[in-house]
Amino acid sequence: MLKEFPKGFKYGRCFRFKLNDKMLSSFNKLNLYRFGVKALENGWITNSQIKSILRLIRIFLKRKVKLKMNISFIVPISKKPLETRMGSGKGERKFWRCPVKKGMILFEVDQITDDEMNFIYFLVANRLKFLTKISKMNY
Repeated sequence: MLKEFPKGFKYGRCFRFKLNDKMLSSFNKLNLYRFGVKALENGWITNSQIKSILRLIRIFLKRKVKLKMNISFIVPISKKPLETRMGSGKGERKFWRCPVKKGMILFEVDQITDDEMNFIYFLVANRLKFLTKISKMNY
């Protein structure tokens, strides 16, 4: 199940920050499953992108696939309503997004063939705004 937002987030608004090219130490290797989708660039993933990817995987591969996501939404994006005057603080939270670093494994998939993994990869790659590739675990 996909969590909409993190629990226990104290203030709910934060400053924007830039992504560096440093690689994350965690989630850069396949841990559990055979195939993975690996990011080749820095970028951001929003909640709506993940929901559309999960919907497509659920439609085409039904229940036979095992899927693990290494994504957690940690950055709230705030926006003020249209036609409001200046001042009166920062706007409300509109959505959450997850920073993605170069080399991070986004999804791990198991119990499928190579052809089905290629099909899943093209579904995922068309919905993300950065380059990705398929990584395989060597037994």
